[in-house]
Amino acid sequence: MTSQKLSKAKVLINPTKEEYVKSVLLVERQIGYLRPLPIAVIASAILPFLGLSSFNWFRVSYSSIFLPLILCFSCPVLLIYFFYLQPSLLKERAAGYYKTYSVIMKDSVMEFFDDNMVTKTQYLTLNDSYALMSLCIETPELFVLAKDSERIIVIPKRCIPMETREELTAFLRQAFAPRRKVMKSWIF
Repeated sequence: MTSQKLSKAKVLINPTKEEYVKSVLLVERQIGYLRPLPIAVIASAILPFLGLSSFNWFRVSYSSIFLPLILCFSCPVLLIYFFYLQPSLLKERAAGYYKTYSVIMKDSVMEFFDDNMVTKTQYLTLNDSYALMSLCIETPELFVLAKDSERIIVIPKRCIPMETREELTAFLRQAFAPRRKVMKSWIF
C-alpha cells in the first residue's frame, strides 16, 4: 500500500468572478492573445512618427497623402484593439467560463504536497504535478497556475490561512522558480 507524505498545506479555494477574470487576462497576457501587447505599444509609438515624417509638403498630388494618413490612423486602431476590444472579448468569455468553473469547483480543497497538488471537489479530484504547469503568475492578491491557456488554477491569497500563508507562498515561489512571473496587473 503506497502512502503519500503529509501535505504542506490544505486550502479551501473559492475565487470570485473578478479574480477569475483577472486570472484569465494575466494568462492571456503571458501565453495567449495579449502576448504581443508590448510590440503593439512600440508599433503604436512608431507609426505616427513614420506617418508624419513621410508627408511630402512640397507635392501637389493628393495621392501621396494616403499612406501617411493610413500610418497615422493605424496607431489608435492598434491601441483600441489591444487595450479595449480584445480584453473585453476575453473578459466576456471568462465570465461565461466562470459559471462552469464555479459550479464544478465549488468548495474545492487543495492540498499541496512536495511534487504535486490535489484538488478535491464534490464532483471530481484533480492531481496536478508542479512539473507539468507551464506558468505561475504571482500578483499581490493571487497565484495563477496555468497548464496552458485553457486550464488555469486560481489561488487567491486571501484563501490561504494566515498561519501557513508565508510558508506556502515561499514553497510556491520555490516550486515554480524558473516559470514564475510577478505581475501587478494584466497590462505590464
